[in-house]
Amino acid sequence: MKNLENIMNTIINGDCRVVMNEMDEACVDLIVTSCPYGVGIEYDVHDDDMNVEEYLKFSEEWLSASFRVLKDDGRIALNIPYEINRQAKGGRVFMVSEIWQIMKKVGYKFFGIVDLEEESPHRSRTTAWGSWMSPSAPYIYNPKECVILAYKNKHIKTIKGIPEWVGEMGEVEGKDGNMRPKMMYTEKQKREFIDLVFGQWNYFADTKSLTKATFSMDIPTKAIKILTYKNDIVLDPFAGSGTSLVAAETLGRRWIGVELSPNYSEVAKKRVNVFVEGRRQQVLDFEETKTLT
Repeated sequence: MKNLENIMNTIINGDCRVVMNEMDEACVDLIVTSCPYGVGIEYDVHDDDMNVEEYLKFSEEWLSASFRVLKDDGRIALNIPYEINRQAKGGRVFMVSEIWQIMKKVGYKFFGIVDLEEESPHRSRTTAWGSWMSPSAPYIYNPKECVILAYKNKHIKTIKGIPEWVGEMGEVEGKDGNMRPKMMYTEKQKREFIDLVFGQWNYFADTKSLTKATFSMDIPTKAIKILTYKNDIVLDPFAGSGTSLVAAETLGRRWIGVELSPNYSEVAKKRVNVFVEGRRQQVLDFEETKTLT
């Protein structure tokens, strides 16, 4: 078994199905990830060119393992496309429906779904129209993605911590004319919270040059902010270039990354280390400035 403290804030090179089944049970607060889509992307290790049945079996295996490591009030934020086209490997797949049926089968309970709206110069429209200018067999395709949100057993966090938004205690006048204490938040804080609970998140695809598949920093950042407290434990079983791990580190959460590819694991480690060292230097510079003054 992998002791939790020994793997905290580390990136493990291995198959997430194996790694998660070797971890302590019920130890993770949030799983946030963008899993392989089974669309034939040429990764250096993972076989993404499965037929539909193989892909769904693979999905059930890793989702079962993920359910095992979540705490009773743990959540998962899973980034997937609405649909994929695998004509040569089993046809078109209503991805959200298929994956949710598996999630429900392994025990997950529905928490919400977020529509993702990409803001990126890389975005392009499909050029497959089917029967051109005819209703004979038009190819109707939704290129957008979403985030499925689910929880294990309890949808309310059992142990409260420090949330992303910390206000200041103030006073407001009650209907009886007496002043009463109230937590006061800035307009910026309130707007960010409202934007996150609304079921559409805008994001910028900013990691195309790092790995074969993209996972925008915006997506895990938003999920971590709205679904966890400070110092909670975040796991990404498909860590890739470490995007979600950098997001977790930035937001003051503990994290664990699992990545099958040795190459991507090294990219992720270097990426997280650059950030951690940069932040440590900022702290040292700040302390030095205080000493000088």
